[in-house]
Parts: sequence; C-alpha cells; structure tokens
Amino acid sequence: MRNKDSLTRSLAAMLLPLAVFVVVTLAMEVAQRADLMPITIPAPSQIVGALPRAGGDLLFHMQPTVIAALSGLFIGGVLALICGGIAASAARSEGPIFRVGLLIDSVPLIALTPILMLWIGTGMTARITIAAIATFFPLLVGSIQGMKAADRNSIELFHVMSASRWQRFSKLQLPSALPYLFAAFRIAAPLAVLGALIAEWGNAERGLGIMMVYALFSFDVPLVWLTIVTVCLLAMAGYASVALAEKLLVGWATQDDLSKRPA
Repeated sequence: MRNKDSLTRSLAAMLLPLAVFVVVTLAMEVAQRADLMPITIPAPSQIVGALPRAGGDLLFHMQPTVIAALSGLFIGGVLALICGGIAASAARSEGPIFRVGLLIDSVPLIALTPILMLWIGTGMTARITIAAIATFFPLLVGSIQGMKAADRNSIELFHVMSASRWQRFSKLQLPSALPYLFAAFRIAAPLAVLGALIAEWGNAERGLGIMMVYALFSFDVPLVWLTIVTVCLLAMAGYASVALAEKLLVGWATQDDLSKRPA
C-alpha cells in the first residue's frame, strides 16, 4: 500500500509540472498568433523552428559550456570539501573560512569576470574559474554543516579507538555529510552553468553565452530563446543528475541502516 501511495505521489509530482508547462506553451502560442505578445517573445513553434537551421551550431557551442560547468563544479566541490574538513577539524578556523566564502559569494560574477579575464586570459581557464566561484559558497555551507552532522557518540568512539584524522574524516564525517553535500550540489549544479554562461558573455570564441550574444546582436529572436531554453535544460539536467545520484547512493545507505536496526 505504501509503495502504491509513493508511486502515485511520484507520478503526480512529475505530471503536474508537465501539465503546467503544456498549458503555458499553448497559451504563449495562441497569444503570439493573436498578436498579443511583444516581438521579443516568439511563439514556441518559432523557437522549435529555429532548431533545424541552428542545431549544428548549438551542439558546437554547447560543448565548451558543458566542459566549463562540469570542471568548475568539480573544482568548487573539491575546494569546498577541503575547507569544510579543515573547519570541522579545527573549530577556530570555521569562522574565518565561512567569512572568506561569504566574501567571495558577495562579489557579483558579472563584475568579477572582466577582472579575472585580465589576470588569467579569456580561455577555458577563466570560464572554469568563474564556474567554480559560482558554486563554491553553497558547497562550502553544505560541507561545513555536513561535517558537523556526525553523531557525537560516534565521534567519541573514534577518539577512544585512537582513530587518525583521516580515518575520522573518511569513515565518519564524510558519510555523515553526504545528504548535506548532495543538497548543496543540487543548488550548485545550475549555478555552474550560469557561471560558465556569464564568463562566455565576457569574451569567448565558443559557448552558448557567446552564441546568445551573436543572436541578440543580429536580432534573431527565436535563436536567442532557443539558446535560453538550451541553457535551462542543461541546468535542469545538472540538478536531475545530482538528485539521481543522491537517490542511488544516500537512498541505499539509508535502506541499509534501516535494515540493520532491531525490530
């Protein structure tokens, strides 16, 4: 019975957004055909119609954006995990580390991008750096909270067993932090795409951001919106990938823990 109710809720959660999307799409199509929408908002059919003529260019420009976003997300995650581990191991370092992360997050990326490009150039390195900066703070918060979420009795047991810092980190703190880390990665994945896009707006030869700029300057409105939709789909794909990984890893861990409990 519980499985049936869970399946029903899952289907409802999937079908409701889909129904809203279909209704909004049909409403936009009808409104544009009735000349009730501005020329800067094309009909959905016009956006889809731009795909055959621009599909090759879209794939060509998508590759560096995806590479920059994934690389930035990975680097931001590694740095946040290291900082979170340091903050959890040395309580006095948590405040300074958190304030530095907050300072980095408070600087607008659109203002930081030209400065970084002057320092490190306009290549892939700059785009990866911007994407990593965009993802760092939410991953840092998730890392610090997750590292502090370990059970206090387990921490004392590891201390009594004379476990090393690496053993406490790898066998206790990191597994306890997984739910917090996955929550942070769900937020950070779309931000990585946004960071790569902002970097490409600054100066790039390839990427969805520069493709969007070219389409905007040529006033190719359907192509602009096709690029926007593609960026949104990439962000959604990043979120969904992290959510799936969380369900597979953390879900199995939770089921194993429940199965080991006494009846």
